[in-house]
Amino acid sequence: MSAPSAIGMPSEPDTNGPSEKAVAEFAKLASDGRIRAAMAALERNGISCLLVDSGAEARTAVRSMLPIGAEVFNNTSRTLEVIGVAEDVERSGHYQPLRPRLYQMDREMQGREMRQLAASPDFVVGSVHAVTEDGSPLIASASGSQLGPLASGAGHVILVIGGQKIVPDLTTALRRIQQYCLPLEGRRAREAYSVPSGVNNILVINRVITPGRITAVLVRESLGF
Repeated sequence: MSAPSAIGMPSEPDTNGPSEKAVAEFAKLASDGRIRAAMAALERNGISCLLVDSGAEARTAVRSMLPIGAEVFNNTSRTLEVIGVAEDVERSGHYQPLRPRLYQMDREMQGREMRQLAASPDFVVGSVHAVTEDGSPLIASASGSQLGPLASGAGHVILVIGGQKIVPDLTTALRRIQQYCLPLEGRRAREAYSVPSGVNNILVINRVITPGRITAVLVRESLGF
């Protein structure tokens, strides 16, 4: 996921994981009242919301929102992996999954086609790294490739959000990304790809102009980073 020094982002994550202090602050499930307040704020900002009790219910909700045969890109997400949505998209046979298709293409010979496919899918399913209490989701990325579709390229966006990701404000959201998400994602990236991660790009969604384009599934459970 490296970002401007003004927000204090390190160039590389701590491979030992987040500190005990960061875990205590950012891994704790928010109260039901805070979750509902964040949900109301998201809806005021044009993001449709659904509140569920568990990852299993979130998986069912995502299935109900994805039409059979739909073209779907599932962003790399620990949340989607844990609850089974990534498997549903890529292996159920119910959809046209773009991620496996892109893996099979030749980046040198088909680079332009790959960029076009990834930039404007019918549906994107992903998660976020933080949601402020006034209803702004934040998503950090090393490459930035998934941020364009989330911001405007995809026809529809579904975001599954664990209840531990709600924070008071933007400053705290940026600290959550730096101090909690980046060390965890950095460790995952080194194990999976043998490369570090970095906060090279951050998308902040303050308001959605197109009604119904983005749906947030909030979960009364700690999920993902």
